[in-house]
Amino acid sequence: MSNRIACIFFALVIAVAAAGCGGAASSPPAVRDTLVIALNQEPVCVDPYMVSTPQGLTVSTLIHETLIKKAEDGSYTPWLATGWEQMDDVTFHFYLRDDVTFHDGSRFTAHDAAYSLAEGAESSFTRPIFGNIDPVNTRALDDYTLELKLTAPYAPLLEALSTFRGAMLCKSAREEMGEEAYGRAPVGTGPMRVTNWISGDRIEMEAHEGYWGEKSPFKEAVARFIVEGASRAIELETGGADIATDLLFSDWERISKNPDTVLYSGESQSHSFLLLNNSMEPTNSEQVRKALAHALDMESLVRVAYQGQASVADSFYTPNIIGYKKVGPYEYNPELSKQLLAQAGYPDGFEIEYLTLENQLNMACAEIIQEMWGAVGVRVSIRIIDLATLTELNNGGECPAAIMAPTVAMADPDAGLTVWPVYRPISIRHGDERVQELLDLGRSNYNEEERVKIYEELQDYLFEKCYSIPVAFPRAAFGASADIAGLDFTPSLVPDLSLVRPA
Repeated sequence: MSNRIACIFFALVIAVAAAGCGGAASSPPAVRDTLVIALNQEPVCVDPYMVSTPQGLTVSTLIHETLIKKAEDGSYTPWLATGWEQMDDVTFHFYLRDDVTFHDGSRFTAHDAAYSLAEGAESSFTRPIFGNIDPVNTRALDDYTLELKLTAPYAPLLEALSTFRGAMLCKSAREEMGEEAYGRAPVGTGPMRVTNWISGDRIEMEAHEGYWGEKSPFKEAVARFIVEGASRAIELETGGADIATDLLFSDWERISKNPDTVLYSGESQSHSFLLLNNSMEPTNSEQVRKALAHALDMESLVRVAYQGQASVADSFYTPNIIGYKKVGPYEYNPELSKQLLAQAGYPDGFEIEYLTLENQLNMACAEIIQEMWGAVGVRVSIRIIDLATLTELNNGGECPAAIMAPTVAMADPDAGLTVWPVYRPISIRHGDERVQELLDLGRSNYNEEERVKIYEELQDYLFEKCYSIPVAFPRAAFGASADIAGLDFTPSLVPDLSLVRPA
């Protein structure tokens, strides 16, 4: 371990020690009429078809609802739909409840459902899991019967529909308001509705009086934006928040031992990877990308940055998803890295801009990568930006390099590989039709054994091309007051807040 990486490590150790000082809150936080959630970033919006980060989707669980839900035993149960039938490989009928109203008082009908799923098929955020939905021929047969048509068989359809990616939108409100305005004041069918969004501070919600199901025990809910991890933990421990997301590793032990708080932790179904922009020079060169991969001592990077709460990623989605195959990691070999740079025409290295969020984990990764790449002549300029700016640059194809950890909406390869479709505008921009061909084959095959073989081939191919570099399979945790019930760790990192109740 080099001197600089050692310094980063010891700085993290000091942060852990400092976070452990002081006693727990003297009294348990009271459960009030208001549910307070501390998020680590302000979401760009809370429209499930216009956001890919867990912050927006988590808030959306209070506002929107899905046609079906997934039970603990893995089966699918009715929700806004009372039932469904598969008519053939590409046709499904969903029969909807007739007593559901949106926050504006209008009735939820099959026309809204058809509109929502057509949006899912066409939005770049959700097309990776809903791209097989036929937006033209998915239609309302009557007010409460939806005919969902696929362009090709889609194996994980019910799994996808049970996630909050498949939430139902109010067609009339979204068309009248426009996507941007709707994203900050959506009209859903859920137990809460948005009343105010104060940029940089919070989203305020109140109970939906016309809610068709069991009423929320909370009159109001507030999602607060608290970027600093230690501050989120303090707010939880002192009663300023009932739930705190994305807890720092250094806070886990203290939160778990505090009788007034509960730690929910587990293996995520998401992984972090090092994005390299394949449409920019010099990372449009396979030799350069592999040189950057071989310059990284991934064991040291993951151990230091993730503080023992992650393993080195050795493939392009996590082992808890079917079809996973160990294909990596790339060998740490700085001399090979220098040879590849010279062969690619960069014997003296080059300069590259690296984008990062300003938090402990991301900054640690950025500084370690800067040093390791610097050792082979690649000069890294670190640019610190907020989540909204990173999202905008990434979606515009303008991100040269960054650590990314996209939310994986469902435990299926089709979602685990959500960043790879060629039509996605994000900054990988590989443009490789072979990747798309294998993705399409995997999603359209109802035979699980055959699907596994397809995805194994795809993982081998992605490793060979090195369009991105897998980094870590991290654990994750959020905390809650001991006075809160109904929560559980969710590998998708999107806990269903509509289930939360006073203990």
